[in-house]
Amino acid sequence: METLHMEEFHIALASTVLQRLQEDLDRSLRVDKSLGVRVTLCTLNGLNDFLYSFQRKVELFHDSMATGMLGENHEGYVSKTIAMVNCCPPFSGFIQRCMDVDSISEDSCRRGNSSLERMVSLGVHILVDRLLHTIRPCFDRLVKKKWLTNPEPYKQIESLIKENFKKYRRLESPPYQVLVAQLHSRVLQEYLRVLMKGRIICTSSKMRKKMAGRLTEEGEHLRALFKDLESPALWLDTVLSHIAEVIRLEDIPSIQMEVGVLVREFPDVRKKHVSAILNIRGMTRQAERQEVLNILCDMEASEATLSRHRGLFSEVPVTSEVHCLNLGLSRVALAMSACFSPRHAPRSTPPPPPPQHRSQHNPDNDL
Repeated sequence: METLHMEEFHIALASTVLQRLQEDLDRSLRVDKSLGVRVTLCTLNGLNDFLYSFQRKVELFHDSMATGMLGENHEGYVSKTIAMVNCCPPFSGFIQRCMDVDSISEDSCRRGNSSLERMVSLGVHILVDRLLHTIRPCFDRLVKKKWLTNPEPYKQIESLIKENFKKYRRLESPPYQVLVAQLHSRVLQEYLRVLMKGRIICTSSKMRKKMAGRLTEEGEHLRALFKDLESPALWLDTVLSHIAEVIRLEDIPSIQMEVGVLVREFPDVRKKHVSAILNIRGMTRQAERQEVLNILCDMEASEATLSRHRGLFSEVPVTSEVHCLNLGLSRVALAMSACFSPRHAPRSTPPPPPPQHRSQHNPDNDL
């Protein structure tokens, strides 16, 4: 399979096989309806076996690529992966047409559909992972002090995504929509992962406005990018703008309201995520922080049964907990620890002799 050209593989496997199967079905149905039903059942059973075998071949191909058994032709790997995924929609459509025949149950089609779903899922996962591997180093340049005035890291991310989609757009629907939606979510998770590291702590209202402006701007760029890529996951677009508002706003009631909106739109937001955002905006007073975090606790209690199918934050770790402490208290703690460090600990040796006898002091007496 790995030696076949991408276009030849696509045509030979999908079009030729399905054309022969469809001709047999049409011929049997014209002869007799009951004969058509029997032929349809036999065709589905054979197709289910064929698709399972195809699935195993596809998995073996990807395993061989992962272990380097088929060489380092990465461009060819992407093309062949797309070609194999593109074979799935025609087979899926044929199975659906078979289900439209009287007396054909969904159970007869389940095994074939399961193999097709597995191949699509595997192919999409590989394509998304390869693209993320390419752009991940660019994310590590985001949310640093230079990033506040330098849009280049984000521009590079967008440029790499567009370049890869010159190939990815060759995916047929609906696998293409599955890929774009998954990439949309994973890209925002990467952005949030870097944001939650808390590498910038705002120390003034001016700095908060500057950071919020950068988040809003890049959020809009991402929204436009994935709209152009025809992402069906448009509900993801607002996450950065809500976080930007939490950072920008000054009064506690407005911040509470914005946090509430964020939690309603993204139900898997947790206290640790909101706490990290408050760290970024420089909110160090524990009383103010607790007022905001209480909103989250109240909403979690009142919406305990809320569906969490819109998962975004659940895969985002938080690594900025150290900033949760009040900075003033931190300074006091550092001063106290310095007082009790070994360098400043009281000496157990006797005090030095009076000044008038200091010249006669023998250092060996201190041992």
